[in-house]
Parts: sequence; structure tokens; C-alpha cells
Amino acid sequence: MTTIVAPAGYGKTSLAVQWFEQLKEDGVNLCWVSLDAEHTSQETFLLALIDALQTLLDEDGGDAGNLPATALLSVLATRLRKIAGPLVIFLDDYHFAQTDAVEALMAKILADVSLEHVKLVLVSRSPPRFPLSALRLRGEFKQFGAGELGFSDAEARELFLGKGTHLTEEQVGSFNRRTEGWAVALQMVSLLVSESEQGDKILASFDGGSADMGAYLSEQVFEHLPEEIRQFLIETAALPAFNRSLLEVVLDSSERVGLIERLNDYALPVTLLAGPGNWMRYHPVFNEFLKQTASLRGVDTKRILNCAAHWFEAKGDIERAVQHALSADDANLAARIVETAGGWRRVYATTRGGTTLFQALSGRASEIDLSRFPLSTLGLSIFNAKAAQLAAANHYLVIAERAAAGDEVLAKDLRVVRILLALYTDHWASAADLSALENDLQQPDGMELIHRALALNMLSYNFLIRSELDRALHYGHLAFRAFRDGGADFGAMHLYTHIGQAFFFSGDCASALSAYDELIREAQTNIAAGSDLDAVGQVLKAEILSMRGETEAAAEMLGWALPHLERHDTWFDLLAAGFMAEQRTLRMGDDPIAAHVAMDRIRAVARRRGFDRLTRLIDRERAMLLMASGDLDQAIRHAEASGFGMQTIRSDRSNMLSIHLRGATPAIFWMRAYLALGEATKAREVFDQLTMRQAQRPHIPRRIELALIEIQILIAEGRADVAAARLSDLVLTMSLSDYRALLYLDHAAGLGELRLLANHPTVANVTRKRLQSLLNTVDTTQQAAGSGDLSLFTGRERMVIELLSAGLSNKEIGRTLSLSDNTIKFHLRNIFTKLNVSTRTAAVTAARKKGMLNR
Repeated sequence: MTTIVAPAGYGKTSLAVQWFEQLKEDGVNLCWVSLDAEHTSQETFLLALIDALQTLLDEDGGDAGNLPATALLSVLATRLRKIAGPLVIFLDDYHFAQTDAVEALMAKILADVSLEHVKLVLVSRSPPRFPLSALRLRGEFKQFGAGELGFSDAEARELFLGKGTHLTEEQVGSFNRRTEGWAVALQMVSLLVSESEQGDKILASFDGGSADMGAYLSEQVFEHLPEEIRQFLIETAALPAFNRSLLEVVLDSSERVGLIERLNDYALPVTLLAGPGNWMRYHPVFNEFLKQTASLRGVDTKRILNCAAHWFEAKGDIERAVQHALSADDANLAARIVETAGGWRRVYATTRGGTTLFQALSGRASEIDLSRFPLSTLGLSIFNAKAAQLAAANHYLVIAERAAAGDEVLAKDLRVVRILLALYTDHWASAADLSALENDLQQPDGMELIHRALALNMLSYNFLIRSELDRALHYGHLAFRAFRDGGADFGAMHLYTHIGQAFFFSGDCASALSAYDELIREAQTNIAAGSDLDAVGQVLKAEILSMRGETEAAAEMLGWALPHLERHDTWFDLLAAGFMAEQRTLRMGDDPIAAHVAMDRIRAVARRRGFDRLTRLIDRERAMLLMASGDLDQAIRHAEASGFGMQTIRSDRSNMLSIHLRGATPAIFWMRAYLALGEATKAREVFDQLTMRQAQRPHIPRRIELALIEIQILIAEGRADVAAARLSDLVLTMSLSDYRALLYLDHAAGLGELRLLANHPTVANVTRKRLQSLLNTVDTTQQAAGSGDLSLFTGRERMVIELLSAGLSNKEIGRTLSLSDNTIKFHLRNIFTKLNVSTRTAAVTAARKKGMLNR
């Protein structure tokens, strides 16, 4: 036996007819029996089968109409045996005849070993209830259901082909998924679309409430049901899903609850959901029809949904409790449920994060008396901050502050959320705020575990951005453990960002990469690939890879992750990390135009989010890029115009390296500018002032950068022996391979000088080899003087040396290229270094010998 069982409209009979016709072409013995409500007795059922067989028998079967059921079964069996070879009997609309008496007959027919040549195809809206285990064991039972009969997206597109040709594949596929491949809905809409020029609107608005679909469901499904079943359907239609336990709360009668067991008897479009609890739901199109019918009959669906909300809350399913409360138009109940469940803590208290709760509340905030629910209001503040809606975040924070006035317990909640918002708005939490937060942790009474975890998280972050890296790691590990203990994996994942950066700036890139890899893995596993936290991990990992000089891998990560963060949940440090990593990949790829374009893009992001610190970082890096490109005059003009002219060299705040984790400060820019101008004395003065004014030791990348600058100054001062000693110390004490981009970007003009310095007599052989290996890895195109490849020079440098070979003076070269004398000197110094010469004549001679110039 084969069964084709599905609700009305799935094309069961259409499939059976096609199969019947195919078997007929193959010469198989067939008969088709169409059943209806008249065939519910054993006698009428058997007579229908006997009559259908007559076309296959040569003799006249005679009148069997007056025989009892036992005799009719014998007659049927006798006639079936007379048919030679396989016989396939199709029983269409079996559900109409399905009674206990008829099911007993079917069991006897299937158990008769003399009828093994008979194959039955049962087409029904409800499955058979007679025993099937023996057939299953013998491999003689096959079944097809709604899952097999439902249309795939590709099949739906084929159905719509030529009908409403202006529809896109995505529109058809989306509609098919919404209807779950229900054939009758697809067929009905395909006809409507073919007759209209507004197919997209028809697809968007079509559901069980549509006139044609409603008429079909009413005539073919609803009106044939007993009144008690119809009433059950419309009372439960408002529920997105239900099971017996839930219905015992929302329905006022155990007898009515029991009707859930009879739904299967009527082959209704009901889906049993996977997982525990025996949950089920109505087909979306059928559900819309039931909701409209319930509205017409005046069913109080809000009461049902309200009861369901309380039931889910008692079960601890807060998301579904809120969903049902909002569906009941009781936004205050939804806010109260969230408040009781911890309020803002729900953002962090799950594996995937609880932002969807507050997204739902945010859409109905105007209906909520927020003053009654300060913890939920703080959650709205955090949700809006994560969504970059900073004005709204501050608005909700103010409401919560008013509501919590004078409440010492709520004051702790306000404090930690206020510091969290400082992160998103890029404002510094004061030392007093951090001290108060530490004091709260010393008095844990009333501080729930997730609250404690977020407080530790905020301390870790704030010590990170102050370069107190040991304290950042200490609090970071404590926060991570607290979130894990509270079952808040979403909150714990955020700690990888602070811990990883603390490792990176401490010089432990291996541990930083491990933290970022774990963040990426957990984000992809628990949330989704391409989620906010996945993008965060990718951007921070790209920062390390770009610093190592692995620019291709870094660029691939940044390609999607950085634009994602620019649009979604992020804060200053993440954007700064992504920006600097992107600049490194572009500059090391010798693409300054793309680097400027990237600056323009992220500067717009900084302006949109109100991140002034990011804007200043970008402006300073643009000046550094201009200088590296040889546009020294323009770099200086840009510095003056952007607020970090010479007068800012002495600004303690602007040059405090402990709070400027990334990028140039004014003093660093001007040191490099003075070196480019050949003014070593001024560069030394700025260097000494900068290092002397630092209240604490800079982090490892910054110390490497400062060491390289001092080496340049020492070379410019003619103190090669001291420079060589500094270089040896740097190579032996720092893991330069993890920060090799600093050699290229921050010392590009002096790479040749470093190579020469490596050959200084005081430099040990092992140090020399390590440095040479690093320099060759950093930039394989910048070989030691002796390479005849013009790629050694920038485009501007090639123009300068061509004009130099023509005998032009510095002023004449400057006028030809529209550059200042200082800029020409800057380019000549780079050319001399790369050719390992010290005069103009020697540079021209060396370039000609190496084939770089026409003779």
C-alpha cells in the first residue's frame, strides 16, 4: 500500500491521476474508486470496490447489492483473485469513508495472503488508522505527505513562468516560502497574477483572508467540520503555536482542550513542530483565514493571548511571553515581564543576546508607562546604543534616571549602564565613575550575576583604553567567568575583544589571535556567520594580520567585516582598529588613492556617529599619508588646518600615548615632518619632550614606533654608533615579526638606512641576519641599493631623478613639478638613501649604472 496524505489543496488527487495515467500507458491493471460520505458503511464501501472492478472482468458480476458485509468481502476477494498479474486500486478521498468499520475491512484485505498481487494507493486528507507495522516490516508500505507534495522554490518559479513575467525569482521564492509550498495557494495566485499588472502587490497581500482563498478554505475545509471543531480552531487561531499544556490555561474546559487530539482526524493544515512538547501550528494561510473568521465571530483573542503570555512567563520563556503580550496589545504587560526577568540584563543573559526583546519593546515604547519599568527602560537605552541611535539611547537613560531617583539599588544599575553608554558615545568615564564601579563590586548585595559581569566588563574596557593592560586583562578574565557562570554566552563573547586587544598591545599577538579566533567561532556557532560579533572578531584579527604584513588575508576579512561594523553595533576602538588595519593594507599595497578614499568613507561614519576622536585620528593619518606620498607641504598645511599645528606639540592631552592607542599624535607627526625637512634638532627636541611627559610606559607597538623614530633622529644627528646600539636592542627585545608593518609604514623612507645600519661593526651577526630577514619580508620590492628596478622609487621620486639627471637645480625641479624646495629635499633624501649615495652627482651616476635612466 502507498498512502498520499495531506490537507486539502496539496494536489493529492492531481498526483494520483498522473500516476494512474502513467501506469495505464505501461499496461498495468488499474481501477479507480472515488469515495464520498455515502461510503462510510462496510456494505457501501465494498460495493464501490466491486463495481469499480467490473471493467476488468469479462463476466457479469450479478447483483450483489443485497448481500451482507461478510458475503460482499468474500465476493470482492474472489473477483480480485480472478485478475491475473499486478492490480493497482486507487482509493481517492478515502477520508470521506474513513470509519472504524471501514478501517477493519481494509485491515482484512491487507492481511489476505491470496491478494498479494493487489496494490492499494490510498489518497486521503487523514492517515489510515488500521495496523501498518507488518506492511512496514515487509517493505510494502510507502507514504507521501505535505513535505513531499509542497512546492520547492524552483518548482514555484516554473509554475509562475510566463505569468506575471515582471515578478523576480526572489519574489516568487519568498511567496512560496510564506505559503510553505501549498499548491492551491500557488495555483490561485498564479492565475491572479496572470490577469493583473500588479503581481508584486498580489503576492505581498495574499493570505487566508483574501477573498478567493477564503472562499476556498471555507468551502473545502472549514464548513465540513463539526461546530465544536470550528469553534476550537477560531479560538486558538491567535496563538502562533500551541500544545495541550498551553490550551489547558487559555481554554476554560478540559473537554474543549481534548479536541486537540481530533484535529488529525479531519486532515487540517496543521504542522507538528520539531522538538519536545508536541507543539503544533496552523498553516500560515489557513491561520489568516481562521483569524478573520474569529474576528467576524467576536472571539476575544486578546484574553487568550494575555493568558498565554502569563503561562510562558511562568515557564521562563520570556521572549514568547513578550511576543504574546504585544500581540494582545498589552505593551505594559510586556515591559513588566521584561522588568521582572532582569530588564537590561536580558541583553546579555542568553547565548544569542536578548536584543530582539528590546527591539520589540522599542516599537511599542509610546504605549508603555516607562517610569514604572526603569530596568526595561535601561534595556531600551542599551538596545538603541547598539543600533547607533545615540539620541534615543540618552533619552531612555534620562527617563530611567528620573524613575530611579533616590533608589540606591537602582543607582548601581544606572551607574554601569551610564558607563556602557559612554563607550558607545565615545565619552570618557571619569576616574570617579570607575572608582564607584569598583566600590559596587566590593558590595555585591543586590548585584545580580549579569550586573556584576557587565561592571567587570566595563572596568576591563576602561583600563584597556588607558593602557593599564594588566588591569584590563585581570578584570576581563573575571568578567568572562562571571558571564559564563550566569549562562550569558552573548555577554562573555564581548570580553574576547577587550582581552584580545590587551594582549595585542602587551606584545602577545599569539594570545590575541587565539582570543579573536574563539570569538569568531562562538559568534558563528551561537549567532550566525556574518553577525555583528563575527564582524568584530574579523576586524580585530585583521588588525594583527595587517601589522604582521599579511595584507591579503587582512584585506579579505576587512572587505565585508569593516563595512558591517560601520553600519551596525560598534564603538570607537573597533572602528579605529579597522581603519588602521585598512590603511596598512592599502599603503603596503602602494595604493594611496584607495587609502584616501577609505579615509573619506570612514570619516563620514565618524561624523554620523559623533565620534570626534575617530575624526581626529583620520585627519592625523591623512597628514601621515600625504607625507609618505611625498606631499610634505600639503601634509603640513593639512595638519595646521585640522587643528594639530606646531602649537599642539606641547599639548599633554593630545600627546598622552596611554590614551591614544592607535595612530599618530601631533608630536609624532611633527617629529616625522622635521626629519623629512632635515631639521634633526627640532625632531630631537619634540622627541625628548614627548617621552619625558608620559605618565606611564607606552604599549609595545608604540614603543617600537618610538624606537624607530629615535633611530632616525640619531642617524640624522650623525650618531650611527648609538643608532646601531638602539637597533640591536630593538631587534633583540621586541617581537618585530608581529609588528613588521611599523618598519615599512613608519620608517619607509629609512629602510635603506636601517639596512646600512645593520652592517655597522657594533651590530652582532645574529642581529644583522634577523633584521635583514624582517626587512626582506616587509617589502621585497625595496632591495638594498644595487637593484636596477624602477619600482624601488615612487612615481614622484622617478620624476625627480629624471629631472636631476637633466641637470636641473632643486628650485628648477620644484617649479617644474609645482613642489616646494623642502619637498624636493625630502624626495632627494629618500633617493640618496635608496641608492646608498650622498650627492646629486653620485645619485645620477648610480641610477645610470643600474639601468634606471636613459644614458
